[in-house]
Amino acid sequence: MKLKRRNWSERNYKALNEMLAGVRPGEIAVLDWDNTCAFNDIGEALLRRMTFGLEFRIEAKAMAAMIPDVIDGVRHVLLKGKPFSLKKMKKAVFAAYERLKTRTSLAGRDESYRVFTSGLLALNRALEETPGIGCDFAYPWVNTLLRGLSLPEFDRLAEEVVVRALKEPLRRRAMSDPQGRWRYDWIGGIRLYPEMKELAACWQQRGGRVVVSTASNRRLVEKMIAVTAFPCRQVIGMELAVAGRRFAGALKPGLRPNLGAGKVLNLRSRLDREPALVAGDSSNDYEMLSSFAATRLRLVIDRSAGGRITAIVRRARSGEAGFLCQEIDPRRGAFRAPCRG
Repeated sequence: MKLKRRNWSERNYKALNEMLAGVRPGEIAVLDWDNTCAFNDIGEALLRRMTFGLEFRIEAKAMAAMIPDVIDGVRHVLLKGKPFSLKKMKKAVFAAYERLKTRTSLAGRDESYRVFTSGLLALNRALEETPGIGCDFAYPWVNTLLRGLSLPEFDRLAEEVVVRALKEPLRRRAMSDPQGRWRYDWIGGIRLYPEMKELAACWQQRGGRVVVSTASNRRLVEKMIAVTAFPCRQVIGMELAVAGRRFAGALKPGLRPNLGAGKVLNLRSRLDREPALVAGDSSNDYEMLSSFAATRLRLVIDRSAGGRITAIVRRARSGEAGFLCQEIDPRRGAFRAPCRG
């Protein structure tokens, strides 16, 4: 089996088919998930669903305590490019959440609802984008917001989120704090890249193994893989400890936060060999794309994410052997169709 042309660039189409022809039994392809195998982020879609639906099982004080007032010496987060006191933002957001849990009047709920929903989502984005805090803190933290949710509850939520996101139109949306302190914008909808699904299928038909390594919750990505019938043998992701069939408030012991260097450490501990093919899209995949001596081909889904991943994109664009990059069309949530003369 070989890849169909679809929207692969000519160079990628040839290089990937050449590699597929030589896959040896048991060889591993490791693929990031969000924005690599699919357009957009299923973890963020779940966070929006739980935020808009107020489906957390955590009290406001406990939720606020999960974020220190000072993180690694940083007291401010960046909102609209400007510093804002982390302590003040926490106070406003979680005070609004507390009011939502106690008030029943529509007027109070409306104001508090807008402050909390826009605030929690903007805070998550700000933690990711603030130098000195970043994804190393934000990604594990957002997973701990699942604390107290039962596994059956989570599985129901996860399936509903996946099914809706796959059908939802790709549309840019935004919401703001009523006082104009912060703004959260996003693109709704998720689209599986058919090229990546076919790549995974070809790899496994050639006798290889496909492993997904994700910074989203493992159980959530497994649900999306099941719904989309994506060929995959194993998922390594963020994983919370479980107590009494409910998520606990800490990551599962023995597993590093699955981003950056943590992805490499988790792959080394979980796999019996290094990957021959690695695919990613962001700086959180940089180490995974660059650390394994056995990797013969590195594929970057280029969404102009910036950061360290640009160094790998440059190597691919220069035509260096073993490095590929694939452009996307964000308006369609698809690989960018190459010009064919």
